[in-house]
Amino acid sequence: MKKVKLYYAALFSLLTISQNSYSSEIQESINYYPKAINDILVNPDIGITEFHTFDRRNDPWWSEPTHPETSVVYFRWYWEELETKEGVYNFELIDDTINQAKNLGKKVVIRFMTLSGLDEVYYNPSPLAGNKILGIPCWLKKQIDPNTFDICENDNSYVVDYKNTLLKEKLEKFISIMGQRYNSNPDILRLDVGLVGSWGEWNLATHKQNANLGNNGYSNSDLKPYIEMMTKAFPDKHLSVDIGSSTEDISSYATSQLNLGWRADCLGDWAPWGWNHMENGYKDAIEHIKGDGYLPNSYPYIEFENHWKKAPVDFEICYTMEYWSKNADTYTIEKVKRTFDYALSHHASLINIKSGKVPEIYQDIMDEFLVKLGYRFELKNVTINSFFNPGSNLTISSSWINTGSAPSYNNYSVAWKLTNIITNTAIVFNTKNDITNWYPSDIKDNIQPEYIQKDTFALPTDLKQGRYKLQVALVDKNQQPQINLAIEGKTNDKWYDIGFLYIK
Repeated sequence: MKKVKLYYAALFSLLTISQNSYSSEIQESINYYPKAINDILVNPDIGITEFHTFDRRNDPWWSEPTHPETSVVYFRWYWEELETKEGVYNFELIDDTINQAKNLGKKVVIRFMTLSGLDEVYYNPSPLAGNKILGIPCWLKKQIDPNTFDICENDNSYVVDYKNTLLKEKLEKFISIMGQRYNSNPDILRLDVGLVGSWGEWNLATHKQNANLGNNGYSNSDLKPYIEMMTKAFPDKHLSVDIGSSTEDISSYATSQLNLGWRADCLGDWAPWGWNHMENGYKDAIEHIKGDGYLPNSYPYIEFENHWKKAPVDFEICYTMEYWSKNADTYTIEKVKRTFDYALSHHASLINIKSGKVPEIYQDIMDEFLVKLGYRFELKNVTINSFFNPGSNLTISSSWINTGSAPSYNNYSVAWKLTNIITNTAIVFNTKNDITNWYPSDIKDNIQPEYIQKDTFALPTDLKQGRYKLQVALVDKNQQPQINLAIEGKTNDKWYDIGFLYIK
């Protein structure tokens, strides 16, 4: 009996020693606090967009050094440029544009159009330079215009009838062909649905005294097919539609029912002689979309002003900033600041300043604006918990805020990298998280919500002992770092140095 007691005592002692040995190896915790920066960041999918240029700031033949750096180019084409003969498509024009932008690391926004302003002509380098813009192809004009016969005169006074069934049939075929070729192209950021109206702006400006479509006899059923043919042809692309006016429902239909983004022209129109966009046009259009206008709306969208959380918002300025500076009594510094603040308060991602210069009088306003336009991700802190042994788990908790004006509508997931400082061998851990719901504050300059990212990874069992550098990046689908963060520590390949840790 005594021997049995001694056996159990020895066994208990052995277990206790073993347990105490394991317990002494506790997880360690390391905290890092990256330092924020206030620099202008040029990031994918956001910012000032080029307009029929590729690199206005640095173009060796036509540079404008005051134009901001860009990541997006915006091109518009008339249908007649892309289908010169029925069934014959000028893919080369689009392909060359996409490839030239891609070579500069930029994405493309595209608009297809069917009607120009009255008496407008093509300019160089278009092969149609000097000719008036028909918009629709000549071959189609011969079929639908009773006054056009063997040739198309150099006259663009003909106003497209968007109720015409043959027009819709031929246009839908054209758009379908475009979708088959470009829907899956990763270098196209989005398409601006501009199939209707002067310059694709969903009105008949320069052709009709009262330009609104609703005042020219167009109903929802007349216009909806032009939205639907685009969503059908480009199901995998972000699309946007003009905000419209207070007399038609097409923008509320497109946003509420089909989740298109929205865009607005003439940002900065403060015309002092009466009606203007900043004080009247946008307000009236948004009230109508929400169902609060003076006319009934078949698709009232009460939550329209929160739609930016689902789809992007873009603006195009009225005139140019140089024109503003030459009319500084109207376009005062205070008015221009209010202009850009309006875009921020409506959570804009892209602004088209028509590839023009930024006058010195407005440069500080532009710089301040660019710091906030679109998404802007700041890493506040990082905490790591681990035994820091090969084969053990590594838990990384990180806190992020978006100090910009909009989310990213494309996902760039968080990735972490450990690099041995002696051997330079690296391990990358991809969280595969979704950052598209990392929203900024609802209200400009208000406190931003924090987004906590917590991930646990297994360290390789053959990981060498030594000191490791910890880095972070936001990566694309190919695991390549893409995003400039609002913190210090950026390396040449867009990884950001966070700190060091030691593997035992």
